[in-house]
Amino acid sequence: MSRRGTVLGALAGTVLAGVGAVALGANVLAERTVRVRRHPPYRHRLLKVDGDQLVFAKDRATELPGAYGVAWPDGHAVTGDVVARDAGTVTRRLECVQYGTLLPGKVALDHIDVGDPLSAFGLDFEEVAIDSPLGPMPAWVVPGRRRDAWVVLAHGYGGSLVSALSFLPLLHRIGCTCLVVGYRNDPGAPASPDRRSHLGASEWQEVDAALTFAAEQGAVAACLFGWSMGGAIVLGALERAKRRDLVTSLVLDSPVLDWRAVITHVGRSTRAPRPLIALVLNLIERKIGAALPDLDWLSRPSVIDVPVLCFHGELDELVPCELSKRLGAALPSSVELVVDPRAGHVGSFNVDPLAYEARLATFLAHTLLKPADDGGGDIG
Repeated sequence: MSRRGTVLGALAGTVLAGVGAVALGANVLAERTVRVRRHPPYRHRLLKVDGDQLVFAKDRATELPGAYGVAWPDGHAVTGDVVARDAGTVTRRLECVQYGTLLPGKVALDHIDVGDPLSAFGLDFEEVAIDSPLGPMPAWVVPGRRRDAWVVLAHGYGGSLVSALSFLPLLHRIGCTCLVVGYRNDPGAPASPDRRSHLGASEWQEVDAALTFAAEQGAVAACLFGWSMGGAIVLGALERAKRRDLVTSLVLDSPVLDWRAVITHVGRSTRAPRPLIALVLNLIERKIGAALPDLDWLSRPSVIDVPVLCFHGELDELVPCELSKRLGAALPSSVELVVDPRAGHVGSFNVDPLAYEARLATFLAHTLLKPADDGGGDIG
């Protein structure tokens, strides 16, 4: 379920280009940060396909434990755990090729599952259109035993509805109705007027519309589940949504809790000069028409007034785990923080899906799937 190739990765991979010419470089970097990306960047080198083993050039991502999707322009596969490594290579198991022909070349590591809920897992679902301020947004409804208790899932930058697939079997099994919501600039969705990502400053309106849709379909309680930039999106909805009253809990995974801190971290990790970073931040605000402090929930944690389950990997190079730790310290009675020392960005599920699902199921049992005498229906 890992989300490689995010907006943050784009910034990290290109920031050095602007060091020599601060003004021009800052504008290029700011534009790349908010540019809509349809496909993941193919950052990793697959050196050899040897039967049921894949040999990658060694880097931080290809060395991580767990299972990951392997994407290339016309195909997708799944790689399992590391079986060998040497000074320059990492060998991993090949679990399956879902479609296409897997050959050596540039690849991306991303989500594990492809297709839709029915083709991937045999789960009945309905394709629906959510009535949003920009027009109909694509979404999936996966009905569960509990039609009054919904989980609304929002993917990260550069993702799509498919990015949520791996979470659906567990959520369905424990009884939740799931609404996987698309947002502006997604495949098949209306574009924003400027055709830019607004880093959650506008996209929260689609989650707002999704909550209204859920209420019209019988929801009386909802959990908002967002990863990476999706975390910023659901936090924006928590703060501003018209049907905020439905929200009983949040699930966050490697969430962007403060864009200024995240972009500054990525810039410093690539040794960008402080003036360049400051200018990038200023230009991003102009391009998205929003103040980045409005996308900083660490400075105003009181906005988060529902229970939170937050997963984060210690090896996250894009969104520092320290930000989630700060959230846990600010709200110790309401934030359950699960830190995995082996996981990268949105990688906790990849490293240990059973442990992830167990924590998620227990949390939702207490915060969303309440018995009938506590305001819900029979949880079975």
